[in-house]
Amino acid sequence: MLFGSLQIDPQRRLVLQAGQAVDLTPMEFDILLLLAYRPGQVFTARQIYEAVAADSFDASWTGISSMVYKLRRKLGADIIETVRGHGYRFTPK
Repeated sequence: MLFGSLQIDPQRRLVLQAGQAVDLTPMEFDILLLLAYRPGQVFTARQIYEAVAADSFDASWTGISSMVYKLRRKLGADIIETVRGHGYRFTPK
């Protein structure tokens, strides 16, 4: 999957930005992949949690916002948009 300078390789669980590998945690990768499969679609924090972390004992759906924050720090603030009162959407440039 290629979005401008952002490349996501689901099989190798690898993310490259401008050719440089980006170090993501497994959950960060799963969130990014979920959003990237449906660019522009808004997902609530609960939907994201249920899709990527429902079987994880060390996460809760309220922690999704901190995961999104970390993704933005690693990939750029404009890659994931917050839709106030609704959730998040992937907005590649």
